[in-house]
Amino acid sequence: MLSASNFPVDTFSIDQEPMTQLVAKVSQMFPPGDSRRWRSSSEVRLAEATVIQRVLRAAMLRQQLSTAWADAWMAQASVDILESNRPVFEQTLQTTRASYSAGIRQVRQREVLGAQAALSRLEERIERYSMALDSTRELFGEWLTSAELGALEFTRIEELHAIDSSTRFDPSIHPSIVLAEAQRYAAEAEQRLAGEMGKGSRGISVSYGYRDEPSSGQERADFLSLSFSMDLASLRGNANSARRSAAATKVAQADKEVELLEGRLSRDHAKWQAQAARLLSRRSVLRDELLPQYRQQADVTRRAFASDEARFMELQLILIDLLNAELDTLALDAELAKSAAALEYIRTSVDRTGER
Repeated sequence: MLSASNFPVDTFSIDQEPMTQLVAKVSQMFPPGDSRRWRSSSEVRLAEATVIQRVLRAAMLRQQLSTAWADAWMAQASVDILESNRPVFEQTLQTTRASYSAGIRQVRQREVLGAQAALSRLEERIERYSMALDSTRELFGEWLTSAELGALEFTRIEELHAIDSSTRFDPSIHPSIVLAEAQRYAAEAEQRLAGEMGKGSRGISVSYGYRDEPSSGQERADFLSLSFSMDLASLRGNANSARRSAAATKVAQADKEVELLEGRLSRDHAKWQAQAARLLSRRSVLRDELLPQYRQQADVTRRAFASDEARFMELQLILIDLLNAELDTLALDAELAKSAAALEYIRTSVDRTGER
């Protein structure tokens, strides 16, 4: 710093008064204690937390979209199955009405009403699944144009790789845990920083004052000054106590958050694994045992009805059972896909620098 001091206001002459001088001053302030280190550590941890937050948001979004995709696929596949069965129910209604009008096959009015009700329920299902498909499709509108959204075809998601129970699960590398730990480390650094700030800052300065010699020829010595400063807060034992207390509370909260998150992730992992196992078992029974039997029984009943050996009610019941079993299989596939998406989210991992 450069300054001019004590100039007389009458002449502004540098050699008129003995205290008039040109001063060059250098000063340096030193942060309290080791505060620079802990401030830097806190900033680094907060920067890591920002990176991990992006990974965590991406994993959560991936699960959300995978779940929506599974719902949309189930709705679309259900509509396709129902539409493929519509001609069968329409033909059955026409045949029943014709037989009732002609007085053949001993068809009663109750059977005609039953066929009409079955077709009506099928159309209601188509409408319900179509509405569900349109509603779910809108969830993807944030990332797709209207044309892309309209052309979007929902295909089945393979889920077995995510449901594999042999996969080792370590909750400590989940981004939510790593994020909480990074925030805890930042809180610990803030706590250390608060302690160091209580020590107060220090400063030192050196100044050199040049004085010009007067016209009388008398010599004037220049001035050299050395000063030391300190923060008065360092003289108080309770300096910065509020900041230290707040930082200590943050550390305790972060520790508790890590503990709660680890427990929640472990419970969720066990829950989704158990649910996936139950769904796989149910789907195996339905797909490998019940569906083949329903199809076989439907073929037998159709032939018996065509040869006038079975009543319409028998045919209608087996067709409805077969349709319900096919829709149940789709629902199980969709639930398995959603369980796989949940497990994939829970098993998301990052290293300590936030890389997936």
